[in-house]
Amino acid sequence: MKTMMNRLIVAAFLMMPLLMHAQSPIDKVFDKYAAQDGFTSVNISKELFQMMMQLGQGDAKDTTAAEIRKMVEQLSSLKVLTYSFDSAKIVKAVSIYNEFAAAYSSAAYKELMTINEGRQNIRFLTKQDGSGKINEMVMLMKDKTEVSVLSLTGTIDLSTVSKLSKGMNIHGMEGLKKIGEHRHDK
Repeated sequence: MKTMMNRLIVAAFLMMPLLMHAQSPIDKVFDKYAAQDGFTSVNISKELFQMMMQLGQGDAKDTTAAEIRKMVEQLSSLKVLTYSFDSAKIVKAVSIYNEFAAAYSSAAYKELMTINEGRQNIRFLTKQDGSGKINEMVMLMKDKTEVSVLSLTGTIDLSTVSKLSKGMNIHGMEGLKKIGEHRHDK
């Protein structure tokens, strides 16, 4: 019994480096595609969010700015990876989209909303921590010329993210305003 316990402890220590280097789904696709032709990648770190907050101190009475500052304080990163294609590369684009979508397992990520408009398809997924707070929001988007994946990490308030996305003008994120509209209809 004691020998078995010692083996388990040794195995746990040997596995520790592997677990510590486990990559998130967005990191895996970033590593694979970010430097390839046809791809545009954006990585905004927590430090840049903090710099944006310092620049946007502005009017202390502006409640929208205060909400955005509060949300930005709780963000860790924003990563966007987009593949632009023409009709000759549509099969590759579909394959890339399917790879992006498969990276986010339904066991860990819950679908928040899907928007289908013509040839455009947008899916919003969320990952929650043990207490039910959203710690990652993912947007998967495909249309007739682009395939994108966006990952926003931190402590996330969806209504504030909607306001922030309007100001950042990120293609596909305009769908978040529909979440707010949907909530007000209830």
